[in-house]
Amino acid sequence: MKKKRKLKKTNCSLLIIGIIIVTFIIIEIGYTIWIVSGGPLIPSSEEVNTCFKKHHRLFGDCLYSIANSSDSLVKLEDNNLRYIGDNPNNYLDLGEKYQSIVYRGFLEDENDYKDFDNMSDCLNENRKCVLKYHEGDPILWRIIGVMKINEVSYVKIIRDDKIGKFAWDSSSSDVNLGYGVNEWSTSKLNNLLNDDFYNQKKSKCVGGKENKELDCDFTFNGLNESIKKYLYKAPWHLGSILDSNIKNFSKIDFYNSELGVNEKKCLSGEYCTDTLERTSSYEAYLGLMYPSDYLLANSCDENGGCSNWLINNKSSFWTISPSSSLTSNSYAIMYNNGNLESVFTSSVADVYPTAYLKREVKIMGGFGTKENPYVIH
Repeated sequence: MKKKRKLKKTNCSLLIIGIIIVTFIIIEIGYTIWIVSGGPLIPSSEEVNTCFKKHHRLFGDCLYSIANSSDSLVKLEDNNLRYIGDNPNNYLDLGEKYQSIVYRGFLEDENDYKDFDNMSDCLNENRKCVLKYHEGDPILWRIIGVMKINEVSYVKIIRDDKIGKFAWDSSSSDVNLGYGVNEWSTSKLNNLLNDDFYNQKKSKCVGGKENKELDCDFTFNGLNESIKKYLYKAPWHLGSILDSNIKNFSKIDFYNSELGVNEKKCLSGEYCTDTLERTSSYEAYLGLMYPSDYLLANSCDENGGCSNWLINNKSSFWTISPSSSLTSNSYAIMYNNGNLESVFTSSVADVYPTAYLKREVKIMGGFGTKENPYVIH
């Protein structure tokens, strides 16, 4: 009798397992049929629906399809795509959520701010404090465009919200007089992005000359696990731009220089004492926008009026590009109140993390608006 009961229990368990497997297979088959038949998984724009009908389910391919009917997503001569204009539909939800309430505290300068997870700490620092995000609000990114890397297309994105105001680099007083070194691979900001921010750490960040330290806490606004599976470890080009050419360079000049060599032109003097080798390419998950990203986002009309979504509500931000000079090894390129400038890396400016998505990422739907962003899978 005991053996029969044991046998019945075993058969029952096997039956349940079998039902679960069959159910899973049916769901997968249904999902595949739905996708192949051309149906997004969430409400979507007509352009996204068309992507599915044409089986352009890879996110990059879908954006190429959308570009055929969009004035704000343009194809360049090198077959890269760029979003242009004042406010294109290029918002993206990667599944990240703010882990807690975020209060943003401002000093006299609206761009001089610090984030807090409670109002009392913010007020205790005599700041003007506002509720910026509720717990569970989505952390949105925006799509810069689709870029060719080694003949393969990757979607390039930038976080919509800045993560703070930091120095690009800094150094002890006996290295370039404390103004930092313009080598991105060893820079303080690169380490902040690909370690502290990437791993949601609480640590010390650099906020000025001679390694001046700031308290920084990325435990509630750092990169959470939901997004890491989407990111491509990309080569970031570090070609330097001669500082005397910045005001005269066109967007194509910047683009070509970024793809070039990182030159160390300053060889003697108190601002030229570092011994670091310069690199022209560096692989990482996170970086910053290029000067050409900002310039290629411009959309200008016949009367000379221009709009650019990348600089809306931004007064200053860092780019990833170093600047070569005969007088200093400490220059990098910053956007500052309407202009690209060559400044000391120990200066502070807003930081907007930038990344590339893996080629195999698929679109699930959406409209690309802030209220209904694109969703990927």
